[in-house]
Amino acid sequence: MSALTQVLASPRLLHLALRGDAISGMAMGLPLVALADPLASWLGMPAQLLLASGLALFPFAALMLLAARSARPPAALVWLVILGNAAWVAGSAYLWFVLPLTVLGQVFLGAQALAVVLLTELEYTGWRRLSQARA
Repeated sequence: MSALTQVLASPRLLHLALRGDAISGMAMGLPLVALADPLASWLGMPAQLLLASGLALFPFAALMLLAARSARPPAALVWLVILGNAAWVAGSAYLWFVLPLTVLGQVFLGAQALAVVLLTELEYTGWRRLSQARA
């Protein structure tokens, strides 16, 4: 069994996905905050938007880590993460159409939205498994 198959079959899928989401959120937030001005010109996005997005990722990552620490995270917290991720993807899609993105900006916006969709799917699948195990 491959490592990926083991993770996907793990009863800890939700916890692993939440941790991965939190780590990726912090990893994304750091350059958005530290490099907002140069990224703005490279991506075709306003520096204030990049800075605000980066700053918003830190408390959201903290919520994910909080949920991941619990053996049975509260449903409201898990759904807050899932719905927050869905809103992030919807916002990314909106920005795709309203901002004068560079090609690099289009790649960046598309890639990060796809990563969030995949993490959200893992979190939802993990939540469903955990909920079924409780029943």
